[in-house]
Amino acid sequence: MRPWLLIPLLVLLLVTPAGAAAKKALFDNYHAETAGNADWEIDTHQPVPSPAQSGIGPNTPGTFWVGAISSWGVDLVKRGYTVATNPTALTYGSGSNPYDLSNYDVLIVDEPNTLFSSAEATAILNFVHDGGGLVAISDHSGSDRNNDGYDSPMIWNALDPTHLLGAHFGVSADANNNITQTSTNVNALASDSLTRGPVGNVTGFAFHNGTTLTLYPSANPSVRGEVWMSGLSQTSTTGLMAASSVYGSGRVFLTCDSSPADDGSATSGNSSIYDGWGEAGATDSTLFLNATLWATRRTTTADVTAPVVSVSAPDGGETWKAGSTHAVSWTASDAVGVSSVDLAYSTDGGASFPNAIATGIVNSGSWSWTVPNTPSGTARVRVLARDAAGNVGRDSSAAVFTIDRWTITASAGPGGSVTPGGAVPVVEGASQGFSIRPDPGSHVLGLTVDGGAVTPDTSYTFSDVTAGHTLAATFSADQYPLTVSTVGGGTVTKVPDQASYAYGTIVELDPVPAAGWAFAGWSGDTSGSGDPVSLAVNGSRAVTATFVDVAAPVVTLSAPVGGEAWGQGTPREIRWTASDNAGVDSVDVDYSLSGPGGPWQAVAHGVANTGTYAWTVPGVASDSARVRVTAWDAAHNAGQAASDSSFRIVDPTAGVWGSGPAVLALARPQPNPSRGGTLLRFSLPAAGHARLEVVDVSGRRLGSSEGEYAAGAQSWRWDGRNPDGGELGAGLYFVRLATAWGTRTERLVRLR
Repeated sequence: MRPWLLIPLLVLLLVTPAGAAAKKALFDNYHAETAGNADWEIDTHQPVPSPAQSGIGPNTPGTFWVGAISSWGVDLVKRGYTVATNPTALTYGSGSNPYDLSNYDVLIVDEPNTLFSSAEATAILNFVHDGGGLVAISDHSGSDRNNDGYDSPMIWNALDPTHLLGAHFGVSADANNNITQTSTNVNALASDSLTRGPVGNVTGFAFHNGTTLTLYPSANPSVRGEVWMSGLSQTSTTGLMAASSVYGSGRVFLTCDSSPADDGSATSGNSSIYDGWGEAGATDSTLFLNATLWATRRTTTADVTAPVVSVSAPDGGETWKAGSTHAVSWTASDAVGVSSVDLAYSTDGGASFPNAIATGIVNSGSWSWTVPNTPSGTARVRVLARDAAGNVGRDSSAAVFTIDRWTITASAGPGGSVTPGGAVPVVEGASQGFSIRPDPGSHVLGLTVDGGAVTPDTSYTFSDVTAGHTLAATFSADQYPLTVSTVGGGTVTKVPDQASYAYGTIVELDPVPAAGWAFAGWSGDTSGSGDPVSLAVNGSRAVTATFVDVAAPVVTLSAPVGGEAWGQGTPREIRWTASDNAGVDSVDVDYSLSGPGGPWQAVAHGVANTGTYAWTVPGVASDSARVRVTAWDAAHNAGQAASDSSFRIVDPTAGVWGSGPAVLALARPQPNPSRGGTLLRFSLPAAGHARLEVVDVSGRRLGSSEGEYAAGAQSWRWDGRNPDGGELGAGLYFVRLATAWGTRTERLVRLR
């Protein structure tokens, strides 16, 4: 229990303006309303809240005091009430208790957590019966904050076991004793001062864990429903979220969840987390204030004449911008004086005025209104004036006026966008930013504001808008270079042929090989491999076309050409000429003792292309000798020439000659390069198994011949087709001879 200070009633009366007949509301905090995580108090300073109530004006926030239901107390003060917190056992008719119920017009008890004593129950019921008001709030079943075995529904039922007030609060044995919902199933009778009261119309009521009421009209015929659970008929006596009744001369309002009265401003350490007082989609505070006003004790007054009110602005036909400030003007007079004025506005032509402009203000005749952001072509303003006796007079705009906003029209040309785009409504005095976004490959070319050019940028903001505006953006495609280079002999044509290109341009690149060269592929900034290739320019790009040398060197053998007789062991000069478009890289010189079919034996391999080579004739006689010269270029293309016919190797002394032994050899494919079939020749040093095969650069076998062969020269003509019968395309391939004596490999270039 928090400490509280007993202050004489005289101090409480001093906060009421002189001459005012203020109504008095007493909020109970004697029955553990702040136990556990609850905080159902209007202020921690008790019994009289502080700062003083005299400091509350029309715009004072509900957090003026500290407590989860402080907004309720502040709003009552704005309506002329004096409020206090009860610090002791409730009494009625005790002259020694300054907080006796006889000194108050309405008692508000939000979720009690200790039982009312028998004396207190009698005091409460007698107070109501004699004309006092009661606002009784429970929470859901099981909401025993102080763990004394009694939750608030049980406590209210114990106060009124015979249903004198006409209702029963749902406990654990009852249906719907713990519900969460926002119900719009509200009593809509125009005569219902709780749902259609002076504060406004109730359209929704939100529970965040509450129980429900069962009505007992047989015990109290005046009891009636105010809000039912969603989907229930309004004739139902169960499933009530709020109800009211009359007992004797007094009035009672009953509801079953403490969260609708919660304003979310609990003291530190409490879990008061629902801003039910201002909850979106509900009108909880409207219902509580209407109910408090309705339940407050009535007083008799001789003044029954309402103030006379006349609204002069807005009177209809005006157009006021949301966010702008205008004067609401009126006159209000009364025989005994206007005590307060409420201003509200309608967006449905005056059918209802649910939107407060100002409440409880003095009758100054003018109010500076910042027009809200609620566009409407059927707006009206209502001025409601009260006198000290509670009589109400009202008037509204004679005709509808318009609330609208300024419009900024934003547009974008091809190549980009403006966000937000189109007609953008803006409240007066506000700022509105725009994002100008070029498409990929484009840039902002121009920006005009209200028809005048400004520096192009990717954003623009209109500040302190007080007029309509236009914003227009134009865009242009970026230009990028495309650099093409070549390796080897060849050129590349570009269509279109330009130094730079607009983003997204498709350029066709066509490689043109020089004589004796073949296109090998692209490298650099391209994923294409075609011939030609189409390239989309989407940035600065550089590509390279590579051409490979496919022309074999041209070789002519001038000695020995055939018919010569060279002596065994004698020095002789082998002579040739070899030329190539890319230059001869090296020369191989071989000889055969068995004619053109070989086998061939090396004289010298990898020698320079000097045109001559000094050869010591082997000491083996032969009448079928031949010499062969093979020239290689850097691309491993080979050109070859051999003796036109056989020459003899003779014993220079005996005058006899013979043939040499067979060897392992693989001859250069003929022709090479080739377009159709190719002759592949080889020799074996002895009879045995051999496999001759053609493979591509990845090692994939494309053709083969395999079997048992005799010693000496052999040959196989390959038709240039793969195992599926398709003709192979241009490229580099390898011929491989595999035997028990070793492996030999030669290159083969195919042309298209």
